Amino acid sequence: MEQLSLRERYFKERYRKFADNLVRDETDALLPDAARYIARLNSSPGKPAKTVILIYNWSFIVPRPDGSYVPEPWERHVLLGYGVQPEDLK
Repeated sequence: MEQLSLRERYFKERYRKFADNLVRDETDALLPDAARYIARLNSSPGKPAKTVILIYNWSFIVPRPDGSYVPEPWERHVLLGYGVQPEDLK
């Protein structure tokens, strides 16, 4: 991130912050709206989106006694499976 320009960093941090906030329990009500938005972004008239699945992947990075770090295995949690309706794509 430090090597990005201010403009690039702004957009990436803004997206990261949005994604981090979506996985919080307090923001569960936003998940269907996010799914509809993703469906609109990834649809075309000839190939509309039918399903959006929001999945949160993470891996903890654990410090070792020697000062190095080792990642733990990846974990996955399905936040939402959403069946896209035709009116969602308008």
